[in-house]
Amino acid sequence: MSREDSDVFSLLDEPWIAAVGSHGEPLLVSIRQIFDGTHDIAKLRGDSPAQDYAVLRVLLAIFWRAHSVAKPAGKTKFSMAEWFVKARADALEGAADIKVLSYLDGYASRFNLFDSDHPFMQVADLHTEKGSVSPINRIIPEAEDEFFTMRAGKPLETLSFGEAARWLVYVHAYDYSGIKSGAVGDSRVKGGKGYPIGTGWTGMTGGTYLIGANLRETLALNTTESCLRTPNDKPVWEREPDTAAERNGGAIHIGGPADLATWQTRRVRLHRENNEVGAVLVSNGDRIPDAGVNAFGDPMTPYRYSKNQSKKDFVAFYPRPYDAGRTMWRSLEPLIAMESDAPYLRSTSSAGKGAQAPKRPEILDQLAYYWRTDVLPPSVAHVGMVTVEYGAQSSSVAASVTARTTLNFPVLENDAIRRAVLNAADVTLNTAIALGQFGGNLLVAAGGTYEFQAEPVDAALAQLEPAFNRWVAGWSDSPEPKEYAIEWQQQVRSFMLSRGEAMLQAAGPRAMIGRPLLSSTTEKPQIVTAASYFSLFGRSLGNSLPLLSEESKKKEMVNTND
Repeated sequence: MSREDSDVFSLLDEPWIAAVGSHGEPLLVSIRQIFDGTHDIAKLRGDSPAQDYAVLRVLLAIFWRAHSVAKPAGKTKFSMAEWFVKARADALEGAADIKVLSYLDGYASRFNLFDSDHPFMQVADLHTEKGSVSPINRIIPEAEDEFFTMRAGKPLETLSFGEAARWLVYVHAYDYSGIKSGAVGDSRVKGGKGYPIGTGWTGMTGGTYLIGANLRETLALNTTESCLRTPNDKPVWEREPDTAAERNGGAIHIGGPADLATWQTRRVRLHRENNEVGAVLVSNGDRIPDAGVNAFGDPMTPYRYSKNQSKKDFVAFYPRPYDAGRTMWRSLEPLIAMESDAPYLRSTSSAGKGAQAPKRPEILDQLAYYWRTDVLPPSVAHVGMVTVEYGAQSSSVAASVTARTTLNFPVLENDAIRRAVLNAADVTLNTAIALGQFGGNLLVAAGGTYEFQAEPVDAALAQLEPAFNRWVAGWSDSPEPKEYAIEWQQQVRSFMLSRGEAMLQAAGPRAMIGRPLLSSTTEKPQIVTAASYFSLFGRSLGNSLPLLSEESKKKEMVNTND
């Protein structure tokens, strides 16, 4: 029987995590039910992909700490490969995870949502000088406010305990920066206000996770050795309960993966109204040290090199969120690049001399190791990416973006293949941009003003994503590299030409007739038409697809010699 009207609402026992079962059925489960083998859970599916990622990381922190390994005694050596094989087998068999269940028993009192002394991820006596609170939608990002309108038959100004728990986890991970309510007991408060300290840690990152056959395998795949063997790594429930003040007077050191996965960037207190939550107080919590420079403890994000912050004898890296626009195409470089790719990346960008390659997520390095050593049979890995984009000064949430891609052993391990994939993504983006320019030129041909057309660009890239993922997966079959790269460029050219032809046909009679236009290179106006701009588009495609130009030149030479 549910105890949702009880005093505490235990997250270990009450169903609050929204998920999908192995047959596609929606589920609402407790933390214990994820690990006790009673449900075959495929994946999380809550109120947003970003929320799911935040909840996944709480589950991972539990999993990591339950399986953490102390320094081996005597001659005993810890084998990450052996640990993974067993953890994965248990996950696929649906066996109860005794270590996790035992661990949860030891911290049960810290998972109560309304505990009078240490409510989960909250401060029990958090309050402002005036006793003010905010509506509960304060912890739901602006970009997802439509969530409320979809809850037919339920009041819009309250959340159930389970919903509130999910958004509580989210707000610690992703809350935007900006002025917060000034909590009594926080020495940083001035004039009743808490001034900006930055976003939640996860909001600074490019959230990356390997997708398993079920949720339990997902947990095992996203566990690296550093997650199990980092001394002094403690999630929030293993520490002394927070107060309104910043931990340790602000002199905080990142403990490790579990610490970052549950980092308390805010101080929060949920206000219940009978059997629902109707208000909340959110104030400043723990600032990320040094704005995240060289905070390498998170295995699920890429890190970018910062030329401006690097100095002699100090190389600066920051967590790198994925680009919100055309995420899959622009994410490949931080997702798969290695240190050995730095010269290639410098040659294809404006990064400049001395720039270093991004550091890809540690979980992908480990996956490559499993494939290389036959811990896992070489196959295709499904990778999920989650990024939250913020507005000006990170003071609002602009959008939540999610994408998926597939990777395989050759792409992660082979330098030449990896660079071929990076190049393929780059040239595909360039051809899509040419399509957007063609759309803008059609406006000119019809008598209007040039304006780059982003819509056909995004539509074309979205349609090409499945084909690109299949092409990437095809490297597992060891094709001849250059021929395979040419094959992709041919596919892109054919697709983009068909999209361009469709835009040409829809341009209308005014664009077909054209207009006189004075250019900087001619003294007299030239007639520009939809057809002339289509020819220009074709030439742009040729410039963007250099391998096809090489092949064309070779054929011309052969024909000439004949």
